Amino acid sequence: MLSKTTRELRLSRNSWCIRSRHENLKLDLESAYDRYFLQEVNSVDIQNPCSDYINEIFLYYFVKYKELDRAASEIGRSSYSYDARLTSKSLLFSLNSQRALEIGPLQAALFYMQALCAFSLSLTFSIFLSIALPFIILVKNRKSIFGFKGNFIPRKRVFLVRSKSGFSRAKSFIEENAESLVVVDDHSGLRVSGQSIYSLLRSSNAPEIYARSLLYTLRDFVSLYKDAKSLLGIWFAFSVFCEYWKRIPQKALYEACLVKVLDLLPENAEVFSGEKEDRFALLQTRCCAQRKLHLICLPHGLEYGFRFPGGLCGESFYCFSENAKRTLEALYSSKKFIYSGCVLDKMLGIKPESLSGEVARICFFTEPRDPKVNLEILDYLAVEGIKCSLKLHPLEDPCFYTDRYRDIEIIEDLEDALKSSVCLARKSTILLEAVQRGRRSVAVLVAKKDKFYVDNLFPSLSSEKIVKVMDLRELADFLK
Repeated sequence: MLSKTTRELRLSRNSWCIRSRHENLKLDLESAYDRYFLQEVNSVDIQNPCSDYINEIFLYYFVKYKELDRAASEIGRSSYSYDARLTSKSLLFSLNSQRALEIGPLQAALFYMQALCAFSLSLTFSIFLSIALPFIILVKNRKSIFGFKGNFIPRKRVFLVRSKSGFSRAKSFIEENAESLVVVDDHSGLRVSGQSIYSLLRSSNAPEIYARSLLYTLRDFVSLYKDAKSLLGIWFAFSVFCEYWKRIPQKALYEACLVKVLDLLPENAEVFSGEKEDRFALLQTRCCAQRKLHLICLPHGLEYGFRFPGGLCGESFYCFSENAKRTLEALYSSKKFIYSGCVLDKMLGIKPESLSGEVARICFFTEPRDPKVNLEILDYLAVEGIKCSLKLHPLEDPCFYTDRYRDIEIIEDLEDALKSSVCLARKSTILLEAVQRGRRSVAVLVAKKDKFYVDNLFPSLSSEKIVKVMDLRELADFLK
């Protein structure tokens, strides 16, 4: 057996491996997922988190750090390749600090220098962008942004929309009430019916919005630093800004505009959001609470079965299942979580016509994370001679699949794909949408991480109506 000091944790680009004297073995991060993993994640207690970014840092970095910490046992040294991402290096150094691992003095010095440079340059670029961004948005969206000419008249129902999926969750509710105000963040080219939140930039409020945007950028820089430091240490805090220097000014400008919109609403107004736990969810919750406006969350994605330090969006939060409601109530000691079958059907856009018109086919709904798992599933189905159509995630490139599977059918429209008699997915709201439409819904859990997420982290996917298959042979037998 190799001694601890002979085993080295190596970061190469953005993959992790264990290096010994004679071999390199890819680090099996899936080995981190056991019953103790969730306990460790839920044991994190940050007193009074001060930034709207705390949940994102927790989900994208701290949880990944916990994966690394549990999977990399019996390690004495560490190293990294120079082309690795700075945030990945920072996780390595956080682990080094906890375990007192050895690392070369040159690599340590280079990392510290890179982290300091990233921090100082990020601050400079963020301030510059916060000044320039309002003008950039006006030029970029000059055709869709029109002036403030009474468009934001007081309404009792206001929907904050930032994505297509968020709009789809609210669409049925919007259609019910033609007097609703739909406020759209169209900075990234989102084209849905509604009023651009940046319309205020052409109003008399523009000077105040510009000033607030700069002030919020500086405030967020300080608060993000404090929260990142409390989670993973000072060097992680310096490093993480290379990922956020563009996001901070954009979020600050959005908040400056949102504040003005909320100030125009009557006291009894209801505000709806499709955000769940990200920075926009927390800023919307904070801003509505300050103005005593009731914020209702219609989440666009599945609920997580662990506790986020910053909490979840809104005063009322509609869940995808009774089990999710019970889980979240226990995690947050809160009664704001609600389950309603009628509301769920509206969130999923289910109408009488959605329950008919079933098409006899198998459709696999892919996901962008760990795409090799998607390929593993599709390769096996092809070998078994099982014909399968695809509905790709919006973030995926069709060429990734069409270059490999020349004759495969890709379905563009989500509603059309959900008419398939059998809907396959790994861990997704699609599984619930298929169940609600009366289709055969199959969770393909051939990856240990997917199985852990379904069993422990996504309480809504525990439904007995969702068929769970654990290996490819079982999947082929089921489909045949």
